Amino acid sequence: MRKILFLLSLVVPLSAVRASDLVVPREIPQTPFEIQAPRLEFTNDTIYASGGVTGRFENAVITADRLSGNKETGDIHLEGNIHFERDDVLWNGSVLDYNYLTQTGNFGPSSLNFDPVLMSVDHIERVSTNEYLLKGATFTTCSKAHPHYRVQVKQARLVDEKHLTAHGAVFYAGKVPIFYMPVWHQTLEKSIFTFRGGFGSEWGAYGLVRATVPLSDPFTSYTDLNLYQKRGVGLGQGFGWNSIDAEGLAEAFYLSDQDPHSKFNHKDLGSDRYRLRVENLQHFSDTHYVNTKWNYLSDPVVTKEYFRSEYRLYAQPENYVSWLYGNEFLGSEAFANYRLNDFYDNTDRVEYSLDFYRRRIPNSPFFFESQNSVSHLERVYSSTNAMIPFDSVRLDSLNTVYMPQRIGFVNVIPRGSYRATYYSKNAVDRSDEYRGIAGAGLEVSMQAARVLSDQEAWYGQGLRHKIEPYMDYMYADSSLKTNRIYRFDAADLLSDENRMRVGLRNVLQTRRSGRVARFMDVDLYTHYLVDRDGGSNNFGPLFVNARMPLTRRTVVDMDGEIDWNNGTVPFYNTRISHRRSDELKLSLEHLYWRRMDQSLWTPRVDLYPDGRFSFYGYARFEDQDQDIEEFSVGGYVNWCCMRYGLGYHFYDDNDHSIMFSIGISAFPDASISSGF
Repeated sequence: MRKILFLLSLVVPLSAVRASDLVVPREIPQTPFEIQAPRLEFTNDTIYASGGVTGRFENAVITADRLSGNKETGDIHLEGNIHFERDDVLWNGSVLDYNYLTQTGNFGPSSLNFDPVLMSVDHIERVSTNEYLLKGATFTTCSKAHPHYRVQVKQARLVDEKHLTAHGAVFYAGKVPIFYMPVWHQTLEKSIFTFRGGFGSEWGAYGLVRATVPLSDPFTSYTDLNLYQKRGVGLGQGFGWNSIDAEGLAEAFYLSDQDPHSKFNHKDLGSDRYRLRVENLQHFSDTHYVNTKWNYLSDPVVTKEYFRSEYRLYAQPENYVSWLYGNEFLGSEAFANYRLNDFYDNTDRVEYSLDFYRRRIPNSPFFFESQNSVSHLERVYSSTNAMIPFDSVRLDSLNTVYMPQRIGFVNVIPRGSYRATYYSKNAVDRSDEYRGIAGAGLEVSMQAARVLSDQEAWYGQGLRHKIEPYMDYMYADSSLKTNRIYRFDAADLLSDENRMRVGLRNVLQTRRSGRVARFMDVDLYTHYLVDRDGGSNNFGPLFVNARMPLTRRTVVDMDGEIDWNNGTVPFYNTRISHRRSDELKLSLEHLYWRRMDQSLWTPRVDLYPDGRFSFYGYARFEDQDQDIEEFSVGGYVNWCCMRYGLGYHFYDDNDHSIMFSIGISAFPDASISSGF
């Protein structure tokens, strides 16, 4: 059969064809090989080809001056101007012994291209389908004839075309050896060293260096050396892991601060500044996993001073462990949150919840769902807060019965519920307490749709309008006033209720790239107060929730509250983003919060982020106080295989910083971020 396939693959002798004229298959084809050459001979099971040979062997494409081989064993020998291409591997050399059935072989002096890494190797042997043995190898990402940087190793193993383990590695800058590593682990897609430096009013001159070394798949080590002229030397060590089942990190940072009170005069501040951080997400299945985060700090401002981007996300670091399991019938969670540092306020919590999803009661028109939890809750305060801590055990169960119906084109869902909550301590005399809340409700909704246009416009192909008016009546009768209950979270604020939510949802749909897409989705609703509870207004505020992907590139999101009774806007948040391919990224967010007397504008722009020249700008402006809280601007340039960055950063506490970074242009994300 192989002989027939081989004969069918022969063609009339032609001039040599380039390897790029053949497509490299992603899967092994039915025919094991194809050969094109001006001169072809077939004797018994031996193949001879010369005069410029182009061939496909399984999923590898090879060109050479001469070829000989055995089609039964799969062994081939090639000589002269060899070009080998398989998957993402490009190899060039003068001699090659290769077995296309086992996909192994001995390569002579050669060069390989594992984008973006370039290699020149004295001897290479493919010992298995996913492993190379390299001897006398040089690695670089610089394509210059005389690269600006390179790594030379005596011997290395390359697994899965990305994981490298080398012995006797010498790192060079130009012709100058920089340092030596007896054992070197590396992932080819990532850089080892990154550097950022500059001058800041709080730190003085500074330099931040990070070395990232993969230990094994999936573990990576990263070491930080932070040099601050005014503050001292900071050391960091971390380990990260990323596998199919788990991803996380464990890291530590320490700095003997020479001037800890230069910015904050906090009583907990000392010369020893540190942070310990552990995170892990362990997957057992899509609906069964454990997630945990723990942070232990030397003081409440160490993250604000030295890890500003993290502080912006979490002013108070999280400490919890959560185990979740679910299936089509139920969802459960065991959750523990505990304050590790006593300079924060917190609600320490140990809780188990078990929820049964809404399902039909057999042989009836009714549906039932249940939400249940048992918790030990303790409200604790910082050492500077005079409030007295309190705690309680809480058992809570909410059970609801629904009876969905459809009357003509109207959906009607009446419901009845009862919520039972037990507290081991109350807020009056610390005796136990029971609260029962009987509830009833009725949801009514309908939908209508109409095609407005079949024409193609800037938003897409055609336009369809869907409208959905709805009403949800809510009644609740609580057996207990909230002033008798300790307040840990929203469940402790529940009380009597007698109101109707009235809303209107408008959706505009179009087609983009052959698929139905939302052009606009706006939900407007308010509450009609059946029982005004002493108030003078029949209606509550108007709430707005909108998501508008106006085009494939431009998205607008907004949510807010409008109090039409007194003509004020208590809260509004608007986000606009625009992306034009890889050339331009724009975003603008405006947050208005009347109670906090805050009106915050946050623009950002990235111009040519992946180009040779790239620029960025970011700002936070509080227009109530006419105060620039933060401002950052800078840019990067790729030049001679390197990526250089220069920027300026300002904070509203009169903290200025000029920064520069150096990285490898092949790894544009490798440089330490500029802190915004």
